[in-house]
Amino acid sequence: MRKIANSHLLLMLILLTAVGQMAQTIYIPAIADIARDMHVREGAVQSVMAAYLLTYGASQLVYGPISDRIGRRPVIFAGMLIFMLATVIALLSRNLTVLIIAGSLQGMGTGVAGVMARTLPRDLYAGPALRHANSLLNMGILVSPLLAPLLGGVLDTLWGWRACFAFLLALCVVVSFSMFRWLPETRPAQAPRARLIASYKTLFGSGAFNCYLLMLIGGLAGVAVFEACAGVLMGAGLGFNSLTVSVLFILPIPAAFFGAWFAGRQHKRFSTLMWQAVISCLLAGIAMWLPGWFGVMTVWTLLIPAALFFFGAGMLFPLATSGAMEPFPFLAGTAGALVGGLQNCGSGLLAWSSALLPQGGQSSLGMLMTAMGLLILLCWLPLAHRERLHGQPV
Repeated sequence: MRKIANSHLLLMLILLTAVGQMAQTIYIPAIADIARDMHVREGAVQSVMAAYLLTYGASQLVYGPISDRIGRRPVIFAGMLIFMLATVIALLSRNLTVLIIAGSLQGMGTGVAGVMARTLPRDLYAGPALRHANSLLNMGILVSPLLAPLLGGVLDTLWGWRACFAFLLALCVVVSFSMFRWLPETRPAQAPRARLIASYKTLFGSGAFNCYLLMLIGGLAGVAVFEACAGVLMGAGLGFNSLTVSVLFILPIPAAFFGAWFAGRQHKRFSTLMWQAVISCLLAGIAMWLPGWFGVMTVWTLLIPAALFFFGAGMLFPLATSGAMEPFPFLAGTAGALVGGLQNCGSGLLAWSSALLPQGGQSSLGMLMTAMGLLILLCWLPLAHRERLHGQPV
């Protein structure tokens, strides 16, 4: 793919977002050790991820509108400070309740990264360059969840699960200093200071924005529910140790990386790429559910459907984000807040619900992933119909 302007700013944004991505997945290989240390069942530890995702999403609804009024830099540093304090609490926690509270505070802090991952590209790019930038950004962001579980497995094996949070604290300090030193303010100087209610009314009044938003919720929720269930299914269900789980956990993630690259190709029509993303997610959910009906669960019945869903979601994230953000250059912060916030709230609720369902096999996981595939399809159908009528992307 061709070079893009402001690539150094994209790199800084990737580093910022990596903190939140790693905080979500780095401790997954250590779930069994956390449960043993805190005398709880392994499925209960999934509540830490659910709490993280809920506050990660909800906090974005605050960061985005504030960044539209006072700028991007102040909210970035406020969020990183909250994350560092929360990580210290997690590092010192002695029971699951405190760890869940720390996880929710971590999500509250890194919610700023979720907003900026959508807002800064819209500040800097438009048109095909925006889709290209979002594709590169998603490719870069996917490196951190690829490395995080493997790193978490190594840290847990060598020093215990608390080492995962010590690493996150050190990483956040380094990233915060880099952003303070080299990131400029990107909020458009001519942007009006719109009232929050008016901004939300404008965004929710767009049918296309709502459809893209629901598709993004479905895509991330499908990924999140697999991440929440994988550690339990592979550890307690299949009997693998934490290091093996960490290796197996990352195997589907390159598919999301490839999907993001696939979505950034300049010569493909937007609708063609969207159909490929939608069909991949739906087929993956069905392929995950079918073995569960027959009581079958192996490494491959988990990983192959997960890789297909990750590929579809990897395509969907840059495409649907571009479609949602493109029409609103002066509401980029608020639009990014809604896209990121509601996307993560939805995925957090689904991850939480997965912790309440039976974890003896992959049937519950497949059912939830299929439901998300259907949601994505139903939201894309009206947009595809409008595109056929007008002959251009909606």
